[in-house]
Amino acid sequence: MLGFPIVYNCIISFCDWTLKSNDKTFNGLQNYINVLSDEKFIGILITTLMWTLGGIVLQMIVGIGMALFVDSLNKGKKYMRTIMLLPWLIPGVVTALMWKWMLQADIGVVNSTLMSLGIINKNILFLSDKSLALITLILINVWKAAPFWFLMITASLQSKPMDQIESAVLDGARYPTIFKSIILPHLSPTIASTGVLTTIWTLNYFDLIWMTTKGGPMDITTTLPIYTYRQAFEFNNFGQSAATAMISLIIVSLICIPYVKKMFINMKEEGAL
Repeated sequence: MLGFPIVYNCIISFCDWTLKSNDKTFNGLQNYINVLSDEKFIGILITTLMWTLGGIVLQMIVGIGMALFVDSLNKGKKYMRTIMLLPWLIPGVVTALMWKWMLQADIGVVNSTLMSLGIINKNILFLSDKSLALITLILINVWKAAPFWFLMITASLQSKPMDQIESAVLDGARYPTIFKSIILPHLSPTIASTGVLTTIWTLNYFDLIWMTTKGGPMDITTTLPIYTYRQAFEFNNFGQSAATAMISLIIVSLICIPYVKKMFINMKEEGAL
């Protein structure tokens, strides 16, 4: 049953199906040809890759940094962990509406705060400026998703090899060396598995973009999920929408291959396989 939606979507992607006719007529690869030949598709694909890869890298860096910081504390770890996790616990739609309100050009709290501090002298169009919209959404997504990295890395740090770390300290090793040689290899299986999950979630994240910019301005924040939705529910071309979804699935699979390989290598080294 889990594979039924994928199989059904794959079948639809080879059919001509619109609201004009309820008949599903087989048309071979025509839907894929239409999608790939769309003059907007390459730009949307580049935007999707920037959104996904840029978001994942920043989420990982921020999440690991947060975890290492909290792990280094002597007091208040429990409270800091709770505070760090709050953004991840907020529903996606609520996150989108909250940031859309805060980033409004006229009454948004972000612009008001920056103006009062003298950092800017005119309002910034965070969500409607072509040069800022995608970057703004990536940063909002990092704020939302980095706590998941924090959670996973924090859990892994609980079992870090303290005997090796203590030996390295006695030998005069400094923290950067300890992190590179001991802590990072210990975290690598968690980083790989978390990377797979967050890559899938980020590439398919729909709520934030749709609720804030709807893919604008001028399609600058349109990713494959937004494009897929529009094909189905704005242009009523379900076959072409299904083809776009299958292309997204292929891209996700290709991006996740290095993570999966690394995860299996680590599992073999630890004797889990």
